[in-house]
Amino acid sequence: MLLRASSAVFGALLLAIFGCSEAKRPGTPPKNLILITVDTLRADHLSSWLYGRPTSFVPTNEEERGKGIALAIDDLAGAGVMFRNAFTPRGQTTPAIASLMTGRSPLEHGVLKNGNVLAEDASTLAERFQDAGFATAGFTSNALLVAPSGLGQGFDVFENFDGEDRDVKVVTGAMKWLGTQDRDEGPPLFLWIHLMGPHLPYAAPSMLVGGAELNFGTMFTDPDYAGAANGSRDFLDDAYLNHKPLNGLDVNEIVAQYDGEVARINHIVRTFLQLYSGVYEATPAHRLDDTAIVFAADHGEELYEHSGYWAHSKSVYSSVLHVPLILHHPGSLTGRRVVDELVTLEDVMPTLLDWFRIAPQSRISGRSLLPLVDTYEALEFESRPAMSAWRNRIFSVRADVDGGSWRLVWNPENLQPEENPPGDYNIPELALFDVSADPKEQRNVANDYPELAKRLQAAIAEWLQNQDLAAAAATSAELDAALAGLGYLEIGDE
Repeated sequence: MLLRASSAVFGALLLAIFGCSEAKRPGTPPKNLILITVDTLRADHLSSWLYGRPTSFVPTNEEERGKGIALAIDDLAGAGVMFRNAFTPRGQTTPAIASLMTGRSPLEHGVLKNGNVLAEDASTLAERFQDAGFATAGFTSNALLVAPSGLGQGFDVFENFDGEDRDVKVVTGAMKWLGTQDRDEGPPLFLWIHLMGPHLPYAAPSMLVGGAELNFGTMFTDPDYAGAANGSRDFLDDAYLNHKPLNGLDVNEIVAQYDGEVARINHIVRTFLQLYSGVYEATPAHRLDDTAIVFAADHGEELYEHSGYWAHSKSVYSSVLHVPLILHHPGSLTGRRVVDELVTLEDVMPTLLDWFRIAPQSRISGRSLLPLVDTYEALEFESRPAMSAWRNRIFSVRADVDGGSWRLVWNPENLQPEENPPGDYNIPELALFDVSADPKEQRNVANDYPELAKRLQAAIAEWLQNQDLAAAAATSAELDAALAGLGYLEIGDE
């Protein structure tokens, strides 16, 4: 068995997060919290991350900005804090959201794959806010994010929507709930909305925007494209399973349809925030002044970059693991606006607890990110590599080492991930990528930098050793042998 982190480590972590809780912070603290998560949204396909298509940008003039109408994703990033290098611990919805909600890795909370249930005794973000006196509500459009998943813990109201226009239904449900709340004299609010958005299939419907109908499905596609490629599951799963070659025009057509999905989500997010803020009311309320917003994704999408794969569940690469993360509340975030440090979804919970001065109830692996973005005196931020895993069998680390940016993938059992859709997805036993020179992580340079590969492999092994593993995440005999070979575990140790 792997060693567990000591209670002293937990105590030190609590001190680091809350030891300065009485310190005077600049600005006006927020009263309410809105958490917006989007399914299958790649960070590098947002225009605020310098993507070539305006997927998260809506042009506004000075007058509109003055009225508070400029609330697209790019506006949140521009007025808030954008974490350029945020990573998810797993390329699947339930494990990733469970990590965001608990501040722990999937190996610690035990939700290793979709279909696993978060334990009832887990301490969640919603429970901590509920115990602190917040009215809590969650509205989701992914069929996995339902109460039986365990992720409904701590929500006074928790609803899931499916069918056509499910993301619009989420916004409608959230606004109906908000209409039942006394937003002036009532309790503070914690609202979570999760939008399905750019998840397969890529077939964004049209939407009325400003009185005009926008066709997001064709917003970025080439009108002269004459091929058969499309964003349907039938086409993409067949091409992947049967190794059907796609040319550049085919790939561009499908990616353009994915980007149209992203643009539609951007407009839905913008519309929701405008409605929430009250900018269209007879007397504009500007409710965002007292509300902190967190915007994130659970994971990204491969989009044909490895093994001809389009989806996400099998991936251990940045195409899926690199996610957007934005904090927005200009009244209290008074420091940096763009952050390059490596951060993870596990950091969201401790950040929000720190921000709202709420104590955790159990051990948290993540760190508060406020020392990176606030100007009040706080303990130093602990820099770390960003760890991810496919279940508890294949491991991936993104690290900044010796002035360079690197990803190491370690597949100690030479496995092929078992996820739908079926098809080959070959992961080397050991692969090292120079992210700065090779951002798509296509060229394995492990043989060129053997010592660096060993250092990052050892970093994964040390991380595993310090995980407080849930019973569901017990290591395999093969992994134990690999760890023993690195000197991190003696076979037979309890």
